[in-house]
Amino acid sequence: MSEKIEKARVLADLGRFEAAREMLGEVLAGDPEDPEALADMANLAYRAGEYERALEFAGTAMRVVPDEPFVWRVRALAELQLSRGAAGGEGAQRRVRALAAARRAVELEPDEAVNFRILAATQRDTDPAAALENLELALELEPDDPHTHLLRGLTLRRNVHGPDAQAQAEAAFREVLRLEPDHAEALYELALLAVDRGENQAGAEQLRRVAQLDPAYGGVVREQLAWLAAQDEVRAWAVREAAAGGASRRPSGTRKAAVQVPVSRPRSDGSRFGRWAAAVGVLLVIRVVIAALGSDHDSAPTTTHYTPPRYNAPPTFPSYLRQYPLTVPPMPTWPGDFPTYRMSPPR
Repeated sequence: MSEKIEKARVLADLGRFEAAREMLGEVLAGDPEDPEALADMANLAYRAGEYERALEFAGTAMRVVPDEPFVWRVRALAELQLSRGAAGGEGAQRRVRALAAARRAVELEPDEAVNFRILAATQRDTDPAAALENLELALELEPDDPHTHLLRGLTLRRNVHGPDAQAQAEAAFREVLRLEPDHAEALYELALLAVDRGENQAGAEQLRRVAQLDPAYGGVVREQLAWLAAQDEVRAWAVREAAAGGASRRPSGTRKAAVQVPVSRPRSDGSRFGRWAAAVGVLLVIRVVIAALGSDHDSAPTTTHYTPPRYNAPPTFPSYLRQYPLTVPPMPTWPGDFPTYRMSPPR
């Protein structure tokens, strides 16, 4: 490996992507088909969110080393990210290409857990059962990989509907925390599960800890806490109105039965419609309470109009797709007499 590629990887590990690109560009200026430099350029583009550019470098690298699993992984993940922003047929075609690239990586390197995890990532939205099967295979190869446990929890929580799915998701997130006690993303998901169960106080405490662990979550945590505060205020107001109307505003013998006010919990499956419907449901219940207690009520809750939080929009790139130092874990021997080197997969 050339000294410039080694320096480029050090710069990338420090987050200095542009400096790393300049260094790799010097290598490619001397040898436009240097496979290491091309693979690293593809990975840098992916890490920077430039997915089209990542595909271009990956395509060039594949012409030089068509059977390199690392490059197929980059291609699978870049296509997956682009599919999420594409509409209609284009999105479906990109998902097909992402799935095919991930399967090719598994075929070329069936003893690497990361290949099965990336394959599962391409399947979770369309075939969660297959995704879970591949995650189990990944865990057989690498049982203590927090990224695999995290993706398993996310798949169970957001893509699987069944009586045990949420409990299994919670177990997966807790396993992530056992392996990495300060894993903000796993704690964030556990906080949402607590809120789904109606444990608002516990969820709020966990959300505050998430913001302390990772400031990037600050904005979404503030939004979540504001939603919970508004929900608590609406519930408290409805209870006060029911008590006041039943006890003192109705003549004896004509008193109406106390109105039970259910407060819908926010959906945590990522559905914007579900969150909107929950908010509308709360407001409709309040109107029913007011009507039941009489038209002479001129009080109103201080917050009846609010935007429910975007529960499933983590503010940072999902850690199970993040990039890590380019020097580990292994990459197989290159064809012919090309020097062997080890480069981490995109995560």
